[in-house]
Amino acid sequence: MLATTLFLLAEGAAAAASPFSGFLPIILMVGVFYFLVIRPQSKLEKDRKLRLSKLDKGDQVRLNGGILGRVASIEDQIVLVEIADKVKIKVLKAEIADKWEPPAVSGTVVKTDGTEVRS
Repeated sequence: MLATTLFLLAEGAAAAASPFSGFLPIILMVGVFYFLVIRPQSKLEKDRKLRLSKLDKGDQVRLNGGILGRVASIEDQIVLVEIADKVKIKVLKAEIADKWEPPAVSGTVVKTDGTEVRS
């Protein structure tokens, strides 16, 4: 019983000697979280805002909902996007995910007999 009491007193004295030793792991976790999550995400958002500030009429864009369209006009924070012939919608500039470049179409056509024809 006496040994247990002395052991507990010794632990209490060691813990009281350095009050910051308990906070050190928390501080390290916050630092790692900042450099692995927050900083890269803020860089990506900064790049996205820069690309959106350079939007022009005629650019093809992808909206957050997955809708693809072409910019018809830009007014401050509202963008008029043409999603089909004579179909235009107003969206907030913040809801534009990014510019969209359509994939290049190859000129290869495969016939039913298995031969390829390139144009």
